[in-house]
Parts: sequence; structure tokens; C-alpha cells
Amino acid sequence: MATFLDGVLPENIDNIDVAVFDVDGTLSRDDSSVSDRTIDALRALADTGIEIVLASGRMAPALRKLFGRMDRNGYVIACNGAITVHTDHDTIIGLSPFSDEYFEKIVEFGRENDLQSVIFGTDFFFTETDGVARQILQGPNEGLTPTLVKFEDLDSDDRLKVMYYIDPEDTTGKVEHLRENFPDTVKTLPEFYELTNHDVSKWTGLTPVLSDLGTTPERTLGIGDSENDMSWLPNVGISVAMGNAYPHVKDACDYQIGQNEDDAVADFLTLWANHRGQRQD
Repeated sequence: MATFLDGVLPENIDNIDVAVFDVDGTLSRDDSSVSDRTIDALRALADTGIEIVLASGRMAPALRKLFGRMDRNGYVIACNGAITVHTDHDTIIGLSPFSDEYFEKIVEFGRENDLQSVIFGTDFFFTETDGVARQILQGPNEGLTPTLVKFEDLDSDDRLKVMYYIDPEDTTGKVEHLRENFPDTVKTLPEFYELTNHDVSKWTGLTPVLSDLGTTPERTLGIGDSENDMSWLPNVGISVAMGNAYPHVKDACDYQIGQNEDDAVADFLTLWANHRGQRQD
């Protein structure tokens, strides 16, 4: 069970070179916004020499906007690991689109089951339906709106992730049917279920980052809250769950902090940055 960090840091925090953060439910509040206080804390930590990585189901441009607010550079792992980008030179260092066969299967499933489907690409995301899913996803993606297209018209590199909208009050068994057909499905928001290509995850997205930095998972700290964080949090040197994380995420982590609504990450990072500053003086 995760140990609650009440105003203290993990004993081995000085072994860490890289900090990886989920966004929704971790850095962001429930309304999908990331507070100025959290941005300031990320910047302060980066200024002590810690490499900052954002690992999210959000699009790469949405994550780059957060680095823009920091006025710092780092790495974005977007679309749950399907694309990894270094913001300094905007270079893609990892890309894993759907195979043609798998893409056809997920599109057909969405249409046959009357699901609102949103496809995420390298710089934009797309839907065939101007419905509630299109509106909801503006919040977690810094105001960007899915473009209306025919899915067959998408380039292969613009087929990185699908999100299916299912009403949380649905009682027709759509969620169960989805998981039966696609066991790799992860729930990331109350009304959204998503898939990437086979064997793609935030962990596969993090691998090229660590290689690029010449460091190891053991020298990495991660903070997350959701099903799509289970692929990587147990693999890093220090794993931290949010207080609002799913129970099985907390069980898989070393430590736990407070709630996203209370900017708990900002509190933790401020403490960490001050600690590093004192060591460097």
C-alpha cells in the first residue's frame, strides 16, 4: 500500500533525474485546467535541473502548450504513448500509429455500436460526429476541437489513438462489450474509453525519452492516477499516486499525495524544488 507523504519527501529523492507527470486527474483539476500555481512549481523544479516529462492521453500540441506556459522545454508523451516529442526542437522521437487492419476494426466497432469515436493524430484530432464527445474533449486539450472528417480519409500518421464516448449512465452493456472486443481498453475520463495500437502505452512512450537523456527508470519519478498510468508507474524508481487515483493505482505505487483539486502536485514539487535548492547552495 502506498505511503502517504504528508509534507515530507521520499528518502531516495536525491537519486532522481527525471520527473514524469500524468495530466488529467494529476496536474489538472477536475475541470481539466492546470493552475498557474502548478505551472510555477513545474518551472521551479525544472530550474533545479530535473528533466520534466508530461505523459498523457492528450494530444501533443495540447501538452506543448503547457510547456509554453512554463517557458521551459522538455518531453511530451501524448496519445497514451503513441507519439513522443522533444519540445526544444519539436522532433518526434517515437511514433506508433494503428495498423491498417486494427484501425479498420476500431472504426467498424464504433459505427456498429453507435459510439461517438474520436481519432487522435500527430497535431490534430478527428471525429465523424458533431456530438457531446467533440465538445467535452475541448477541455482536456487546451481548447482544441476535433475536426469533422471521414475516418477513411485520414493519413496513417494521424491514426494514433481512438476515444469512444459512452454515457456514464448507460445500462446497455456497451462498456462490457467494448472490453470483450478490446481487452486493452483503458478508462481515462468518466465517459471515455480509449485504445492505441497493440503494445503501445505510456511506458513505450517513455522508453525513447530515457534513452535520449541517457538515464534509467530507476532514476525516474512518476505521478499518476488512472488506468493508463499502470503501464509505467510500477516501473520507475519512485512511483506516486494521487489521492484521487483509482484504488489499484494506489496499490501499485510507493507513495501517495493529496487531491488534484487541491493542487497537491504543486505542493509536492515546491517542497522538492526547495530541497534541491538548499542542496545546491
